[in-house]
Amino acid sequence: MRSAQPIEPYLKKILSSLDIQYQGPSQQFPNVESYATQFGKQLKPQCAIIMNGKPLIPTSNDAKLEFQKKWLLSPLTFHQLNSFDSHLIPGTGTFVINASGKVKFDESGRNRLGETSDLIHPINNATVKERPVWGSWFGFNLNLIVDESILNNPESESINSYNYRFTYKPDDSVIQI
Repeated sequence: MRSAQPIEPYLKKILSSLDIQYQGPSQQFPNVESYATQFGKQLKPQCAIIMNGKPLIPTSNDAKLEFQKKWLLSPLTFHQLNSFDSHLIPGTGTFVINASGKVKFDESGRNRLGETSDLIHPINNATVKERPVWGSWFGFNLNLIVDESILNNPESESINSYNYRFTYKPDDSVIQI
């Protein structure tokens, strides 16, 4: 039986991909599209995705792309993995992974691209670097079904099922779930 030791770095990589910040065009991300494709890049295009109990129904038969579009419009996040459990299902070539942790959201009213619903923007907006206003910790649970191939290639499209659910919402948060 193969060891599940690489599961923790794999999970941390998935969560950190959700937290990437966009600082405008750069060598790392020459445009918004290259930035957005970093979110959940291990998802398969036909992956079953559930966000807080609601299935994500892809309009273009590409669940991964639909997830990336949706995540791009969300506020910045900061995830912390608390615990996980994984099991290799014999004969299927897949792992079932159950992870839990904490996540903070930027409560400044901006999405990941720094856009707000304000109708009037400051004239010197290009020179102002606004910092995130982190709220209190939410609890989350992430259930995954992934291919055993992650042991050899953690960057591959290997996620068959992705179920992300909030388990705790702080009373002082302005984020609506």
